[in-house]
Amino acid sequence: MKKIAQIFIVAFCAFFATEVSADAQLLKKLFNKAVETTTEVTADPISNGQAAGAALKSLYTQYKADGKLDMTNLNNILNLTTLSNNIKELKGMSDKSKFYKDFATGLIKGSDSLVNKSNSTSVMNGLTNLVNNVDLSALTQTTETTTETAASTATSAATSAATSALSSLLSGSSSSTASSTTTAISNASEIASSVSSILNLFK
Repeated sequence: MKKIAQIFIVAFCAFFATEVSADAQLLKKLFNKAVETTTEVTADPISNGQAAGAALKSLYTQYKADGKLDMTNLNNILNLTTLSNNIKELKGMSDKSKFYKDFATGLIKGSDSLVNKSNSTSVMNGLTNLVNNVDLSALTQTTETTTETAASTATSAATSAATSALSSLLSGSSSSTASSTTTAISNASEIASSVSSILNLFK
């Protein structure tokens, strides 16, 4: 009977590892889709403005919750990547240009009026200052690296958890495993400071 129970446990753990590994692959696909979405950007001022506005709204929501712009939060990194890729056409752009004005229109719409007529000039100044004076190139690379690491860690955790579960069940003991992924960006503090100054306009 004990032998049958052990066989069942081994089979269950193998199934568990397969299922979580499959979830990790799905996670990887979703992350890669997010990266593709943030890197494949066309120069359409209204669409760019809407995407940037949506990213700002998400960043602000997290900023209010955390009390700071957490540069180890993957959602923040993805939103910052979206923001940086959608404002790059503003580089060197005059506030009198059609692109600039159309971008501001999209920004208001995309942020659900978090950006509005009273603060839009200040926000646009903050965004043009960000794109003109801060190196944002590390964001995309970091997003790609982090998502790859997260998917890989999830797969490793699945195998480890299955092995641990088997060992615990056979020995009668209990154990747990945990893993976390942090993000490192060379100029993270500079990016956080510049973006935070924009987010503070919404308080």
